[in-house]
Parts: sequence; C-alpha cells; structure tokens
Amino acid sequence: MIEIENMFEDLRRDQVGHAITALRSKKIWNLEKYELRDRLFQALERHNYSKIAGTRAQLCMSGGIGFSYLYLVPAGKKGRFSEYSRKLLRLVYYASAKNYLEIRVGEVENTQKGRCFTVFGQGDPRGYFSKVYGEAGYLVASDRAIDEMANS
Repeated sequence: MIEIENMFEDLRRDQVGHAITALRSKKIWNLEKYELRDRLFQALERHNYSKIAGTRAQLCMSGGIGFSYLYLVPAGKKGRFSEYSRKLLRLVYYASAKNYLEIRVGEVENTQKGRCFTVFGQGDPRGYFSKVYGEAGYLVASDRAIDEMANS
C-alpha cells in the first residue's frame, strides 16, 4: 500500500510532465486528445518508465489516463516498490479494465516534487488531485474532505 505521507504533488516540469499536462488539459476525447495520449505513451517509453499493475485502491489512482503523482519510496519498503527504496517516483495512470489498473513508474528529479498530499487534510488521497490541479475526474474522498472542497 502507498502511504499518504509519501505522496506528493507532481509539478510536471520535465518532458513527461509536459506531455501529461497537455493531455490532462483536454476535457473531451477527440482526435487531438488521442494524439496527445500517444505522445505521452511515447515519452514514457523513451524515459524507460516501467509497468506496474494492481487495483485503484492499492495504487491510490483514479481520474483517468495521465493522472500522476509522485511517491517517495520509504527505506525498507517491501513488495513491488522495494527496488526503488529512497527514490522519488512518478506514477502515471496508463490503462485500466474492470478491476485492473496499469501504471507506468519512473524515477524523477527532486525538482518535480510539490506539496505533500497530507496538506489537503484527511480522506482518501485519490480525491486530492482535483484540489491540486483543478482537473475534472472522480472524487473518491471522505464526506469531510468533500465538504472541505466545497467550502474552499
């Protein structure tokens, strides 16, 4: 499981980040957005992002293709992220099916790291990206977090 205190806002200031921002800025899926998706996939491949699969709950992911956040892997982490101990990773939503989620993972520079997700309060971290980026998407947060977002 991914710990909220190790999840950070993705500032998207590198080549992959710019591709994510371009894709996420389009609201509807049209020819242009599909082309931007393909460019993002190519950028992920060029920068050697590796594949990881799991569920939305395990990976704290929702919001569709291109959603991303940074994860600072704690020392001694076991499981799928153990090889990345003490590294800052960008996790990018890549594809999904009914109960399956595929992401791409790549190491990034510390300059990409924004605010820790704990600054957004309590609740399910999968809902925080709408506060971070103002993007349309799923809001999977506690009732308290939803109330806080409505009042801010």
